[in-house]
Amino acid sequence: MSAVVASVIAALSAFAAVVSVVLYAYFGRRSELANAREEALALAETRRQVIGDLRRRVESLERRHKRTKAECERRVVSCKRHSTRRGCKRAKEAYRTQHFYSTAFSDLLNDVRSDLERIPPDVGAALVRIRKLLAGERPAA
Repeated sequence: MSAVVASVIAALSAFAAVVSVVLYAYFGRRSELANAREEALALAETRRQVIGDLRRRVESLERRHKRTKAECERRVVSCKRHSTRRGCKRAKEAYRTQHFYSTAFSDLLNDVRSDLERIPPDVGAALVRIRKLLAGERPAA
């Protein structure tokens, strides 16, 4: 009987070892799956947070872009207004300068005409005035 008991004990021991290995593999695998699932959930939570942060950042950047664009448009309008004023000032200055030189030229021509209309005509004085003008001397106002 001791041989039978020893063989039964050996068989039960072998069976227990096999069952232990199977259970170890089963629960070890299940544990790995649970760990993988927890890791996947943690990763999904991290992604959710990153996506939320990115959405808030995009919204902030869109608001900033809108403010910057409005400020840029205000500056463009201001520059156009200022440019128009400067253009008007320059046009007025150009008109005044042109008017001054036109008046000076008209006065010179009137003086030359008066020199030539004298009896006897003073051609020399008229030529002197014309030569001064051609030499680059500008008449004083």
